Amino acid sequence: MTYLFGNTYSEAQRLSNIFTIISPLLALALIGYLIAKRQWLNDAQLSGLSKVTFVIFIPAFLFYRMATADLASVLNPLPIAAFYLPVLTCFALGFILNHWLHPEYKKHRRGSAVFALGSSYSNNVIVGLPLLLLVIGDQALPTIFLIVTFHSAMLFALTSAIAASQANSTQAKNSKRGINWLAFIKQTITNPLVFGILSGLLVNAAGIQIPALVARPLDMLGQPAITLALIALGSSIAKYDIRGERRFIALASTIKLMLLPLLVYLTAKHALALDTLIVQVLVILSACPTGVNAYLIAQQHQVHRKAVASSVVVSTVASVMTLPLWLVWLNLV
Repeated sequence: MTYLFGNTYSEAQRLSNIFTIISPLLALALIGYLIAKRQWLNDAQLSGLSKVTFVIFIPAFLFYRMATADLASVLNPLPIAAFYLPVLTCFALGFILNHWLHPEYKKHRRGSAVFALGSSYSNNVIVGLPLLLLVIGDQALPTIFLIVTFHSAMLFALTSAIAASQANSTQAKNSKRGINWLAFIKQTITNPLVFGILSGLLVNAAGIQIPALVARPLDMLGQPAITLALIALGSSIAKYDIRGERRFIALASTIKLMLLPLLVYLTAKHALALDTLIVQVLVILSACPTGVNAYLIAQQHQVHRKAVASSVVVSTVASVMTLPLWLVWLNLV
C-alpha cells in the first residue's frame, strides 16, 4: 500500500506541490479577467470565445477522453456508490438551499439546479488527477477513471434534465397539454457537453477504435478546451458584482470543499469499509474545487452565472488551504 506523501516530502514541499498544481488555474482566470477588465476583447468577442469553447472545444475534449478511457478494469459499484451518494446528497442540498433562500428562483427549478451543480461538481481533471498522481501515483488511476468517467455525464445530464423539465412544464401549462417528453429528452441529450460525454461512452462501450486520422484532430480540438474555459471564466468575473452573491458563494464553496468530502469519507471508510487507498482517492476527488465546466452550464442556461463563476474562483483559491487539511487528515488514518 502506498500512503499519501510517505516520508519523502516535508510540509513545505507538500504545500508547494499543491500550489504548483492549482496556481495555473488562477493565472489563466486572471488573464481572462484582465482581458475583460482592460477591454482587450469586447463583449461580443468574449461571447464568441465562450460559445466556441462550449460548442466545439469542450465537447471534443470530453468525447475523446470518454472514447479512449480504459473502463474494463474499473467496473466496481462500491466506489461509485461511496462517491456519488454523497454527491447527489450535496446536489439536493444545494438545490433546496437555493430554492428557499433565493426568492428569484422559487418560481422555477433551473436556477436551483445550476446552483446545485456548482455545489457538487468537482474539478477532478485539472486538480484531482495531477494531485493524486503526485501524492499516490499510478495506483490511483483505476479509481480516478471510474469516478471521472461518469462524473460529468451524471451531473450535467441531471442539471440539464431538471432545467429542460421546467421549460417543458411551463410550456405544458401554457398550452394546457402534457409535458412534451420528446422535447425534454432531445433538449437533454443534445446539450453539447452531455452529447460529447454520452457519445464518447457509447463509442467506448461498443469497442470502436477511433482512426488516427480522426483521433488526432479530436485531440488537438480538445487541447485548448480547459485553457479557454478558464479564460472565459475569468472574463466573466469582470462583468459581475460579486458582493451581492456572497452568501451563495460561501454556501456553495462550503458544501463543495468541506461537507462533500466529509460525507464521502464517512460513506467510503465507515459505511462501506473500502480499502484505504480507494478512500483516499475518493475523498481527494470530492475535495477538489468546483469544476470549470459548471460555469459553462450556468452560461448555457443564462442563470446564476456570477454565483457559479465566483464559486469556481473562490473554491479554487480556498482549496489551497482546504486540500492540505484533507491530505494531512488522510495521512493520519
